[in-house]
Amino acid sequence: MPRSNRPKRNRGQSDEVPELNLDAVRAGIKRIEIKNGVEYCVQTTTGARADDDKVWVCPHCHLNITKGVAHTVAWDAHRDVATRRHFHNACWKSFQGKLL
Repeated sequence: MPRSNRPKRNRGQSDEVPELNLDAVRAGIKRIEIKNGVEYCVQTTTGARADDDKVWVCPHCHLNITKGVAHTVAWDAHRDVATRRHFHNACWKSFQGKLL
């Protein structure tokens, strides 16, 4: 009889799956992207945790990003987070300039 390749279950082992932290998933994972030879640290965010009066100006289209609007935060990987800028998701995809 051929052998089974299925893993054997331990009788005492629980099949319980840990609860997914949706806040961490929505916050996005920091990653590195290269645009025009410049490395950027990039992270998506929902903007839900911002102060009520907080508004960012997208450096690509120059329109406001208000609280609760999902957007992309990017900064130069080799400089300080002082270069951090907030982009609309579509604007970041088409952005090819440099962060000043």
